[in-house]
Amino acid sequence: MTMEKRIAIAAVVAGLFTVSAAAQTSELFLSDWTTTATFVVQNGQVIRQFNRSAPLEGPGLVVTGTIKFIGQNGGQVGREYDLDGAPLAGCYSNPRFQSLYDGASDGEHNWSIAHNDFDTNFALVQGDAEWNDVSVLFVPQRRSSGVTFDARNGTLWVTNTVGSSDRVQQYDLNGNLVSEFPVQIPGGYGIAWDPADDTLWIAGSFGTNDLFQYAKNGTLLQRITVPGLTTQLLSAEFGAGGPRCTYTIKKSKAKGGCQECPSVGDPFRTQEECENAKDCRKKVATRIACPRGGNGVCKIKAKSRRCE
Repeated sequence: MTMEKRIAIAAVVAGLFTVSAAAQTSELFLSDWTTTATFVVQNGQVIRQFNRSAPLEGPGLVVTGTIKFIGQNGGQVGREYDLDGAPLAGCYSNPRFQSLYDGASDGEHNWSIAHNDFDTNFALVQGDAEWNDVSVLFVPQRRSSGVTFDARNGTLWVTNTVGSSDRVQQYDLNGNLVSEFPVQIPGGYGIAWDPADDTLWIAGSFGTNDLFQYAKNGTLLQRITVPGLTTQLLSAEFGAGGPRCTYTIKKSKAKGGCQECPSVGDPFRTQEECENAKDCRKKVATRIACPRGGNGVCKIKAKSRRCE
């Protein structure tokens, strides 16, 4: 069976199920392109906001206990903030890619899309949890900008966007197209998967500050206007909420001048949502920023999974 037939069948089957719009209980982080404004939205209201240091420090962000912006273009540097917007020590350099407008993370890897990078054919890029070693993962079939990680099935959703979004596509991590559905959204450069209700939220821009909520079968659940938002929001991601895959650290090694790392036996909580331990990987191996700031990283290996 061809990929086109599988996509068509999936769309028909998905259409047999409905998802109702509900209150947005998770915190949605949104970042503006031309200003330094970053907003946190919940239930249709801005519940807090802050300014990052400079517009080109982002807007691409991931939210994994802290907020980590990557520099927008090659050579530019993003910063780390706590969830209330207080600056932290982390700094995240964009090695060479142009227009990393949005971000996504599974707690171990970060992703973005080089929206204006003709040299890479507008590739989807991947780095580790600290935005290190960012490199091309694959090139979406259509030029895109927004990206979000779906922890329910381990896939990436992207918005096909040139000025406005006309399609949302779902890819596995090998770059294979899994499903897609059409949209009509002014802007649509940022997309976020909500773990609380398994839906997709897309930020409007360039003339609107509306947010669009979709079921994963393509049904538009609601379009809401949030007072106080700017109209050039290019990055969107939900903060962690609910149980996450948690492990016990078995090895912890300081690298690059870090003075203090988590201890063996300490818990290590990722951003992967779970209902029970079987939803979690058996072990993790990753690098994290120094917990108390400064240079270097901590190289972590952890096992003994649990959901909490």
